[in-house]
Amino acid sequence: MNLLTSVLTFTMYWKLSWSLQCYTCDPEHTTHACGLFDYSNKYLTECEHSTMCFKRVTTLDFNDGLASHSVQRGCAQQTMNGEQKKINGKWRATHDIHEVYDETCFEDPSNAERPTKTLHCYCRGDRCNGVQKTNILELYALLAIALWMIT
Repeated sequence: MNLLTSVLTFTMYWKLSWSLQCYTCDPEHTTHACGLFDYSNKYLTECEHSTMCFKRVTTLDFNDGLASHSVQRGCAQQTMNGEQKKINGKWRATHDIHEVYDETCFEDPSNAERPTKTLHCYCRGDRCNGVQKTNILELYALLAIALWMIT
């Protein structure tokens, strides 16, 4: 049982040493366009200055029942450009992370009268802004079962 406790403790602290990973794609850039999004590692970004990922879905409804969808994914903007602190007597640029988003989805209220609707989603955890999600508790349960079968 000590081995299981050690492995679980190690994996928890090992993960804390890395920054958050979010999928990143933008419909306006050809290198990582969301239209070609396939959940592969080429769309992953290390979010050094963020604790959350975002996904933005914009839908344009046409009068004939058709709709056009645009998706954007990335690291949530949680730092302010130009923010400075006095460190050792000198002003230096800082990248303080501000917790300004709730972990939820909401529709932009300014779109009420427009044919274009935008859904903003913010989440915590690696790769959470992709559709495919794996629960960390499921991973720990599988690891525990595998270790139990080995011993």
